[in-house]
Amino acid sequence: MGTSDLQELGLSIKKSREDRRWTQKDLAVKVGISRSLLAKFEKGTRRLSEDTLNKLLDCLRETEAKPEYTILIDYLAIHFFSNDYQKLVEEVLGIKLKYFEQTDFAPLGYTGRFTRNDTINVLYSVDDPEKGTLLDLTGQGCKHLAMLLNTRKMTWQDFFAKVFQFQGNFTRIDFTLDDPVGILDIPELAQKTQLGHIKTVFRTSDVNYSTDISNSDSNGLTLYLGSRKSNCRFCFYQKDYEQRKRRGISLEDATIKNRFELRYRKEKAQKLAEQMMTSSDFESLFFELINGAVCFYDGDPDEPGTRIDPKWAEFISNHGEISLSLETTPQTFSKSINWLSHGVAPTLSFINEVDRLFGSSLLTAIIDTGEMNPHQEKIMENMREEPDFYQPEVDYYEHELRQKRQRERC
Repeated sequence: MGTSDLQELGLSIKKSREDRRWTQKDLAVKVGISRSLLAKFEKGTRRLSEDTLNKLLDCLRETEAKPEYTILIDYLAIHFFSNDYQKLVEEVLGIKLKYFEQTDFAPLGYTGRFTRNDTINVLYSVDDPEKGTLLDLTGQGCKHLAMLLNTRKMTWQDFFAKVFQFQGNFTRIDFTLDDPVGILDIPELAQKTQLGHIKTVFRTSDVNYSTDISNSDSNGLTLYLGSRKSNCRFCFYQKDYEQRKRRGISLEDATIKNRFELRYRKEKAQKLAEQMMTSSDFESLFFELINGAVCFYDGDPDEPGTRIDPKWAEFISNHGEISLSLETTPQTFSKSINWLSHGVAPTLSFINEVDRLFGSSLLTAIIDTGEMNPHQEKIMENMREEPDFYQPEVDYYEHELRQKRQRERC
């Protein structure tokens, strides 16, 4: 097979992979090769053995191309005109208050603050019913709540109903879609916005692009539709660049390519919560919200013959497999795992080899000298109380590290 034939085959494989919304990592794991080898093959700079190539082709033939988007609730803020914060935490969230840490500082003029893993926060006032109680869940906090709902055989609709039962008011909801492959090009959407190849209910837009000066790496591009003060704002950004910056991984190893985030505040958030509580079709709801606010075109939409951008049309219409996910990636101590595996693992491996060579126990001694901080001690206390809840998270990290070791050996 000549160079041009090899390049053509590589491009064909790449297109088939992207049609299935697979990353290079996804396909490489299915075939049993390294991601870097697959990347070189797709570029036409590396050959595969006949057996490996047949396995790759069989994998693509046997699997239908279909979208694998994921919709998530990525932020929640809920206000209650009640000072009985303990009852709200235990009845609405379904978590005993003893599993929270009490902090020394409470923002926004509240009397105090409880937090669970720094992701689910409870701000409370002792005697001011107007101030009441505020439940604030970050993206990771929403994932923790999703895990709890899943283990209890409950849905997000059940949770929204519980909030309304206690007369809660949603003051913020971030409704998010993650695209693992990148069917849309975010910089291209930003350019279309600047050229006016867009129709939208928003009056303003903004583009944010930054670079890490220390290594000249791009931090990706973000397109904002709507102003910061608006009760509705859309945010489309390159999630893989964010993952590279935060987790120290390559763009190719990032599990999410793009994120499309619909941010609602105040009365718009409350209205969305009411819709979500009664809706059984969250994917249609998500795309109805987008379709009602923005559409991209292949030229000036006011010019005759202008059509909807083909990629945008595919994106908004090809969503039959989406559901509001309760299957979430656990995050309780992900920062510790990522730090150890990416930054400390080589040193730990070196000290371990020293121990094996000299029969010493330096690694054990180092571990024995360490002390957990109060936050880590609280997590350990929760783990001992709820081992069944945390077991899937431990299994997940173990699986990921095992997969990483296998890829490196390939």
